[in-house]
Amino acid sequence: GRLAFLRAIFDVSSLSACAASNHTCCVYGLERDISVLNRYIPTRNKWNKIFAMLALSSEDSFINISLLRGVPAHLIPMILVKCNHGFANSSKHLTDTYLELTTTTRS
Repeated sequence: GRLAFLRAIFDVSSLSACAASNHTCCVYGLERDISVLNRYIPTRNKWNKIFAMLALSSEDSFINISLLRGVPAHLIPMILVKCNHGFANSSKHLTDTYLELTTTTRS
């Protein structure tokens, strides 16, 4: 149930899967609300999730650059600009959802 919705809306198995997730569907009524995942326009939803994944999966730096392997070099500057333009302000709920999907906890 819940995890199936989460994975469809925010697939954290890879950066490509995250980018390909559904960024328009809003799911309301679940016991722990997940409407935060798609509360903005689809483009902003997509970048919020990508940046959350880059930042939250990093153990010792600002972003997890290992996730950028395979990303075409010409796209890297765009990703860094997006990080600098406010997409870095992930909400607590988005962070909690990422942690739930990766079965990790706050340290």
